[in-house]
Amino acid sequence: MLQELYRWITRYSVTLRFSILTIFIVLFTASMLSLLTLMYVQFRKSAVEVSLQLMQEACCTTAFNEIVFQLQGAESKGRSAANLLQTGIVDVNNQQQVLSFITNIIINEANIFPPLRSVYWADTAGGFLVARKEDDGTILSVATNGSGASRKMGISYYDNKGNLIQYNKNNNLDFNFDPRTRPWYLTAEQEKKTSWLPVYQYQMSGYLGTSIATPVYAPNGRLRGVISLNLRLDDLRRMIEKIPISKHGALFIINKKGKLVAFPNLVQFNNPAMESIYNLHSQYPWIVQSFLIYKKSRQEKFIFYHDNARYLAAYRALPPFGSHQWFIGAIAPEKDFTGALRKRYFTAMSYAIIILILCLFIVSKLVSRVIQSLNKITQEIKQIKQFELENSVPIVSRITEISYIGEALYAMKQSLRSFQKYVPAALVRQLIKLGTAAEVGGEKKSMAFLFSDIRDFTTISERLNPSDLAKYICDYFDALSSIIIANRGTIDKYIGDAIMAFWGAPLPEADPCRQAAKSALECVRRLENLNEKWQLEGRPELFTRFGIHVGDAIVGNFGSSERLNYTAIGDVTNTASRLEGINKIYGTQILVSDAVYRVIKEQFVLRLVDCVILKGKNEPSYIYELIAVVHGQLTYDVDAYNVIFADAFAAYQQQEWDVAIRYFSKCQNIYRDDGVAPLFIQRCNDFKSNPPPAGWRGVWRLTEK
Repeated sequence: MLQELYRWITRYSVTLRFSILTIFIVLFTASMLSLLTLMYVQFRKSAVEVSLQLMQEACCTTAFNEIVFQLQGAESKGRSAANLLQTGIVDVNNQQQVLSFITNIIINEANIFPPLRSVYWADTAGGFLVARKEDDGTILSVATNGSGASRKMGISYYDNKGNLIQYNKNNNLDFNFDPRTRPWYLTAEQEKKTSWLPVYQYQMSGYLGTSIATPVYAPNGRLRGVISLNLRLDDLRRMIEKIPISKHGALFIINKKGKLVAFPNLVQFNNPAMESIYNLHSQYPWIVQSFLIYKKSRQEKFIFYHDNARYLAAYRALPPFGSHQWFIGAIAPEKDFTGALRKRYFTAMSYAIIILILCLFIVSKLVSRVIQSLNKITQEIKQIKQFELENSVPIVSRITEISYIGEALYAMKQSLRSFQKYVPAALVRQLIKLGTAAEVGGEKKSMAFLFSDIRDFTTISERLNPSDLAKYICDYFDALSSIIIANRGTIDKYIGDAIMAFWGAPLPEADPCRQAAKSALECVRRLENLNEKWQLEGRPELFTRFGIHVGDAIVGNFGSSERLNYTAIGDVTNTASRLEGINKIYGTQILVSDAVYRVIKEQFVLRLVDCVILKGKNEPSYIYELIAVVHGQLTYDVDAYNVIFADAFAAYQQQEWDVAIRYFSKCQNIYRDDGVAPLFIQRCNDFKSNPPPAGWRGVWRLTEK
């Protein structure tokens, strides 16, 4: 049986860390049992202390700071508003200006101070202005003036961004409301300073609230009016409901007489006075009990029992606001805080798991240096396996064997990075993924090919010494190659100063023609910038021509058993090379075949160049110049040019030489630097003297590569 167990164990491999930890787990079992007992005793003691502390922080920190911020902010805003009215920055004689001012207070401040529900302004003549945020979020603005039967009223509604929704105007209202008789006006008039009103019922809405009333005086000391910022208790209730305590906990505001200023789910509407906490005895007896204990002991935090359940309570007095003496209270069952902890403790912290975790932690500290170095080596090997050679950091270790392995891996990665420059990385990753070695052979794929060549490079190379030429051409290749690779192209080879690249292998490409065209245009723009730089450095400019063709090719590994080259072969590659070469005939820079044109004509700006038979070919083909991505990058009207050129080319094909010359001349007028139109004008003049053979349809046979 032991042999079978041994065979079963040896079938599975484990990590070095796991092996070491397993040994030490056995050694620590006895000590962990005693530690577990001690932890349980301490847990029961500290859980209540921590829970009570959390309760006090929720009540005395989070809720306290939020409520004080709201109330002090509203009081400060009231003083600031009164100061603007008193100093004349807001003209109290301009009713529309004052109305806009208090309306903007509601629009701008309602989100910052949610309890701020409305702003009133009343002058000594009985004029009354109101700006109030409604429950649906709209802003109500009311302006009244006059008295008795001649009183006029304007009512406006705004959205929460201040845009006018509706305006109503009523004249000669029988409206007996006089703001000068309201408590907020009378209190400010009597106190002659910013005053907090006792909680009272709003006449207009029926809700309970308080007001911050501030008198505004003229320079001679005469009262000009009163501005009042009004805070609904209902909004204070909504605010404290958003402050989390616990699942069954309650956060509330109460005054010293036991009147509830704000209590969860208690809507105080159409009641002339605040609800007493004692009226909640049947529904929330534990809350009433906690308040009685607090009144008697004045302890800010305490634990009490109700129906054999432990409750946590925390109270804190708010700073006085006028005559208001309010307190924040927070009550919650202890199990809200400790129940989940106990459950996790008894279900998750079994003896075996505790021993394992603690032993793993202790032993991991002892073996971390060894394991850390081995993990780095493992990661390096995984990166090498995936042919990810970008980052290479030497692995340093005091252990000789690990140090030797790290040095060997570093050297191998450096060598592979050098090898990567000769072989497409995508090809190597594909071979690694398939788990096969590189073998001679290929497959047929539809691919796009790009050839590039530098104009007059032989002449340029003769003017430079070999070392400067090598650095120069490497800078050139680096600039163009990075663009091709960034557009998911594969660089096949560098042929002297030429580049051969293709799209569609070894990885598939959804739109190879577009990627090839995009690469060519980006190379042209990059070379324009480089040529400006090289010209300042005294280097010759490099003008590069491109040819792009698409078609089926055989791509794969070709060569001998000793050395392979991943490349593509087929007539399509020759066509792309021919297109690059005939740029010099037409004075163009990027020529594409008709097959490429049909794919990218809706994505790029192109123009017809000619209908030719390339050298070594028998079939005619239209060729086009790739000019730009968008029309805005051009200095001439290419659309007008293409329309006229089409007419010119049609006349040319019909052997109407004079008509063709006239149209080609118009093309030359549109594009002064054109090399194509002058070439066709020369052809037409030559054909006038030496007509083409019978049956000629405008196809030009090329004899140059």
